[in-house]
Amino acid sequence: MTATAWDNLPEMLSVSGGYVVWNVSELLALAGARAAGARIVEGIERELAAHDVGHFPTSIPRNKNASVLLYSKTQPNLGSILHQARQLTEGQMPPNTTPDELIFRVGMLLDIYRQSFDRAAKKEAAPA
Repeated sequence: MTATAWDNLPEMLSVSGGYVVWNVSELLALAGARAAGARIVEGIERELAAHDVGHFPTSIPRNKNASVLLYSKTQPNLGSILHQARQLTEGQMPPNTTPDELIFRVGMLLDIYRQSFDRAAKKEAAPA
């Protein structure tokens, strides 16, 4: 697996708003593999984790045509919201964080996005 291709993935996600939907075949290409065998998929999952990239579904499918949502775990964008929501559903709280605190944090981040949608809607509704 080429280190430079994996190293570029977090930046690509950052530019894309923190997430992207790919097919498994695109992950295979990144890994330099043709088939999604068990070892290849495990290697892809390790590389994603090593680069702070999360994914849905939580296990990479072995079907080349299956869709995978990749997201940045560390950038302050929609990817971060996805990561925190996943932590909530899996019961994996960050250190010294309660579920209530994490829910509050996710709610605050979602409010930022709601406000930007509200501003855009008001701008569209305003007379020219």
